[in-house]
Amino acid sequence: MNKTLKGLILGIIIGSVLMFSTSLYANTLTQFILVNARYPIVVNNLLYEDDLPILNYDGSTYVPLRALSELLNVSTSWNETLRQVEIAHETSTDSIVFRHIEVTGSQGNYVITGEAQVFEATIQYEVEDGHFLFLKDFTTASAGAPAWGTFSINIHIPEESLPENGTLMLILFEESAYDGSRIHELPIVLEIFS
Repeated sequence: MNKTLKGLILGIIIGSVLMFSTSLYANTLTQFILVNARYPIVVNNLLYEDDLPILNYDGSTYVPLRALSELLNVSTSWNETLRQVEIAHETSTDSIVFRHIEVTGSQGNYVITGEAQVFEATIQYEVEDGHFLFLKDFTTASAGAPAWGTFSINIHIPEESLPENGTLMLILFEESAYDGSRIHELPIVLEIFS
């Protein structure tokens, strides 16, 4: 009976130690349960599509950084020295469908040149100051998407119509081939008046 009692006590002690160490180990692990997100992500009217999945964890959406950075027109890079990912806003006037934009001129007379990758080579544009629409028109690039075509826009706004205080902006955009909605807007400062 002594032998059985010793075995029982030893079994309880070993079981307790194993149970305690297992629960202690489990508390040091953090578990994340990610599920496929079953909803679309749209950035500036552009649907995010990629082979990599969109994930959801506890109400937060996770998208691969490289793909999202391209949609948001930011650059991402790996800094090997500091062992960190670095994200920076692009400071140029490039976007996913407009690039190499240059503006010359002043006092209502401007020439805007650049390249566009737009449907049927049609570039829509407006000139406004945030309060008043001065001009709405379109131009045609030398080639349509998927090629990059060059374009030039000449703008003339009478001096008496220019804002006294404000920023004169050119908004380049494309009309969606699917529904005609305005997509891929790129605001460009023409001149600041003060």
